[in-house]
Amino acid sequence: MEALMMTLGSGWVSGIRPYFMIFLLGLSGRLFDLEQVPGVLQRTDLLVITGILLVVDLAADKIAFLDSFWDQLHTVVRPIAGGAIGFLLGGETDTTTAIVMAVLGAATAFGAHSAKATARAVVNVSPEPVSNALVSTGEDVAAVVMGLLTILLPALAALLALVLLGLGIWLIVRLRRAYRGLRDRLRASRADRARP
Repeated sequence: MEALMMTLGSGWVSGIRPYFMIFLLGLSGRLFDLEQVPGVLQRTDLLVITGILLVVDLAADKIAFLDSFWDQLHTVVRPIAGGAIGFLLGGETDTTTAIVMAVLGAATAFGAHSAKATARAVVNVSPEPVSNALVSTGEDVAAVVMGLLTILLPALAALLALVLLGLGIWLIVRLRRAYRGLRDRLRASRADRARP
């Protein structure tokens, strides 16, 4: 049950900051000898690589429009990271459980990523560059808090992940409706102007 809760929490974080979640799990497992964290995540080479990628991720996410390219690139990477973590967390029991955890981790990461990418696309069209850095910093804080909860209080992290996924779906639906409404109004305005 703890693996399921950790998969939900780590999947959500992976949808925002995948390298941070892998790094945090590995470092926590190594420093505090946590038996829930698989040994492969604690390897030195993996910690170094994810540490470097984490710094790149944090920097790229602060730059307007580069962050949209980064999000597109990570549409594949983030769910894979969430799925890999879920597989490793569930792999201690049996293969079927590991596969279920992988699917759950990937789906959670994809849901969090979709909400993040949608919200950031809207922020990027705002006229000033400050909002992009503020939103990115807010995502960093959320990822750190959720990552720590995943390790320390997995049940709370799982509950928060489900709530945040629900809010993310609601946000995506609202923004798509607003976009459609704006597009329809623009079409109607153009049609009115085109009439003699």
